Amino acid sequence: MSEEQSKGNNTNKILIAICILLALGCAFFAYKTFNPKNSVEYITLLDQKQNLDTDYQTTLKTLDESKSQLAALQGQNEDMDKMLAERETALNNLKAQYETLNKKANKTSADKSKMQAIIDELQSQNKSYLEQIQKLAEEKKILIEENTKLSTDLTSEKETTKKLTTDKTYLQGKFELGKLLKTQNIIAVGVKAKSGGKEIETNKINKLDKIKVCFETGDNKVLDPGNVTLYLRLINPQGNTIVQESMGSGIIKLSDGTDAQFTKSVDFAFQGASKKMCIYWSQNIYTEGKYKAEVYQSGYKIGETSFDLK
Repeated sequence: MSEEQSKGNNTNKILIAICILLALGCAFFAYKTFNPKNSVEYITLLDQKQNLDTDYQTTLKTLDESKSQLAALQGQNEDMDKMLAERETALNNLKAQYETLNKKANKTSADKSKMQAIIDELQSQNKSYLEQIQKLAEEKKILIEENTKLSTDLTSEKETTKKLTTDKTYLQGKFELGKLLKTQNIIAVGVKAKSGGKEIETNKINKLDKIKVCFETGDNKVLDPGNVTLYLRLINPQGNTIVQESMGSGIIKLSDGTDAQFTKSVDFAFQGASKKMCIYWSQNIYTEGKYKAEVYQSGYKIGETSFDLK
């Protein structure tokens, strides 16, 4: 091969390489120029989608926070609870519509407008939620204040009623105590009967026929005129109440709620003025020593004395 032919071949190879590089450059330029992902419109659309998604997620988060606050206030108003349940259904429908549109690969301008409208509606609903939260919070505050006042009034009323009841009980007790006779000059002695109805006092066990307990009732303007029952308890030196059922002995209820035996009861007509009374007892008097005589009315001891028998 001649030297001229060799130079020609080298020149051809250089031209071919230059053509290939030019072709690759043109291809790269065309790719950059006509690739839709590199267009201003594409970038703008991508930014719009990202902005929509950001607004949507932010709105959902705010909605969830508002619903959580509402959940803590529900149960106060039946109509409000029903409306909130219906609104929750509507919100779920809006979110479903947004997700459907968002999944579309090629979104039209109309799709984006709908998505923005959904976000606007969700934000509007959130504003409404916040207003409801404020309203319910104010209603709850009012209810708490009213309940506190009612509770305070009820407590005060209970205290007043309790005091009135206590005062009434106290006054009733004082009134009942005021009905009690105040025995005066109470004495108890042994007596022996003589002919003609005469009595001789004696403290000798082997000589006496009976025990006589006498006293004056004293005046009482509180006690209504009428029949009054008094109970006598004779207590022997051993501390036992002298009783004989066949002679009318029995049981009385004392003012402290306990039961006690009584020796004898007497009934008499009381008209408000002091009256002298004598009660006699002749059974089971055998032991020497100190005896006690106690007089009771309505469970209260109204008089007592003691005496010795030999």
